[in-house]
Parts: sequence; structure tokens; C-alpha cells
Amino acid sequence: MSLVIRRAKVAEIFPLRHAVLRPGRPVTYSVYSEDDGAVHVGAWDDDVLVGCATVFPEPWPGNELMDAVADAWRLRGMAVDPSTQGSGVGRRVLEEGAAAAREGGASVLWANARTSALGFYQRMGWRIVGDEFIASDSGLPHFPMALELTPAAG
Repeated sequence: MSLVIRRAKVAEIFPLRHAVLRPGRPVTYSVYSEDDGAVHVGAWDDDVLVGCATVFPEPWPGNELMDAVADAWRLRGMAVDPSTQGSGVGRRVLEEGAAAAREGGASVLWANARTSALGFYQRMGWRIVGDEFIASDSGLPHFPMALELTPAAG
């Protein structure tokens, strides 16, 4: 696998985001209101998109497990082609998304992570910061999770 990770346009990553995260649902379920101002990351194996994620500024609202964070960014649309899951694609995409958030001044990156992916996020240093819930757009169980970001070098 010769993997290339780079910032992307939403149109480049949208097909994979929809195919992996919202199969069988209307395409509109995969459009985020934040897409226009977001940073999109893609992973290509040769010319085939195998991973993607979207990050953008969105404050963490806070709860009993973690105080509100005004300078937080949010991760959405994290997807890896099932044929390449477990190969490091997700780790590399997530690292690039965290770098983009850090560059944008974020101190925390947060997401509503699928319960089935908790182990992946925890291995990447994320922690659970809320109770499990069923996401309205997918009907699947999720946990809010957060990653503390170190300041960008420079």
C-alpha cells in the first residue's frame, strides 16, 4: 500500500463518507452544514480513496465529565474503507485531522464516536466524556469522546 494523506475538497471524500457511514440512507444524511468551512482529510492508496475525516471549529458544550471548551474543534465523518480497516489508514487520517485542528488553535478535538470504534479512539489517546446515546442520523450507539491537543509547534 502506498498511502498518501492530504487535505481534500469535500467532493473528493463525500462518496466514501456516505458509503461507509450512511449506506442505504439518503445522500443528504452525509452532508454536514459545516462542510464549507471545514478541513477535509483524505487517504489515497494510489488513486483510490480509502479513508477520510472532516474537522471544524465547534465548541465542546461541556457536561459533568468535561468542562466546556470554547476553542475546541469537532471531528465528523471519520470513515475507512472496510477493505483497509486495521491497516493504519484510520490512524493516519485521524492524526492529520488533529494536526489541522491544532493549526486552527484548538486545544481539544471532540467527536461522537460509534461505540463499535471506541477501542480505535482509545488507542489513539481519546477518552470517553459522556454517556452512550443513539445517534439520530445513523440509529447507531455512540459515545462523546475528546482528545487533548498539544499546541502546534512553531
